[in-house]
This record gives sequence, structure tokens and C-alpha cells, in this order.
Amino acid sequence: MENKLSRDKEELILQAAQRRFAAYSYSKVTMDEIAEDIGMAKASLYYYFPTKEAIFRSVVQHEQEEFLTQAKEVLAHNGSACNKMVEYVRLRMKLTERLSNLSQIHQQGWHDVKPIFNELFKTFVHYELQYVTQILQEGKKSGEFHLEEPKKIASMILHVLQGLHLRFFRGYDQQAINESDQELFAQETLLFVNTILLGLCKKLKH
Repeated sequence: MENKLSRDKEELILQAAQRRFAAYSYSKVTMDEIAEDIGMAKASLYYYFPTKEAIFRSVVQHEQEEFLTQAKEVLAHNGSACNKMVEYVRLRMKLTERLSNLSQIHQQGWHDVKPIFNELFKTFVHYELQYVTQILQEGKKSGEFHLEEPKKIASMILHVLQGLHLRFFRGYDQQAINESDQELFAQETLLFVNTILLGLCKKLKH
């Protein structure tokens, strides 16, 4: 019972922190504000998270874990590999938007949290590569895709998706992300994925 109460309290803290970071940016949020949002004494907040950095790290981890859980559900569905790939990328775009909102910060703030993102994404990218490779392998096995090296193609797809994110969001270090840029990012990402899928579904002649 105590462990469950502790987990519930941590979840409450992370939800409040996520809202604060998304609305005001990492550099402007204080531990006092997070504690006040949930009616908790600051000392109690420090019991669960010793620093603001620790809370931010847990918020990012929570977003990643939720995405990976949803991605597993996509992979478990019966259906075409094409549909699984498109749904996976749609989920990924939603994650990108949420994490971009969390990192809408001034240059100094980004300097503070960049190591957190770099560290957490090392493990996250490993899982992503596994999941996208699995989709491609399923498509190859069913005859839906014609390809020789699923893992290399999965790596290429992920690299391009990361590049598209940088193309649209790198400049947003001091202002909110423009809605039109969010829409263009989504359009170009889906266009890329659909183009790749069209290519995979055609037998290449040498």
C-alpha cells in the first residue's frame, strides 16, 4: 500500500511538473511552484525528487516510456506493416511535439537540460531501432516489403526523422513553436514515410 501511495504521489508531481515545464520552460520553473501546484510542502517534494533536474529527467522518461508502451501496442496489432509504420510515425510526431514543448527554453536553459536529453535518448534510440526494424522485418516476411537489410533501412528512416525535427524546431530557443511549422513538420514527415513505403513495396530492378 505504501509503495502504491508513493507511486501515486510521484505521478501527481510529474503531471504538475510537466504542465509547468510546457507552459513556462525549464529555466523559469521553480520547485516552490511545483510544490504549490499540488498542495505539497517543499520539503516533501524534495523527498521524492532532490532537484529540479531530477524532476525534469523523470518527466522526459515518463513521456518516452508512454510512447514505447503505445508503440508496442501498435506492433502487436494484426495488420499490414505499412499501417504499422504510419501509426508508429504518428505516435512519434506526438512525442516530438510534447518534448519540444518541454524544451522551449532560452539558450541558457537548453544548455542546462541538453545533457539530460542526450543521455536519455541513447537508450530510447536503441528501442526505436528495434521497433522500426521489427516492422520492416514483418513486412519482408509477409512479402509486403522488398528489402535486404531491415536494420540499416530502419536506421536511415530514424536519421531522416531526426533531421526533419531539427529542420523545423532547432531555431525555437526563445519562443513558442509556430503552429504552421508544426503542420509543415507533420506534412513533410508523413510525405517522407509514404514515399519510403512506396519504394519498399516495389521490387527494385538492377
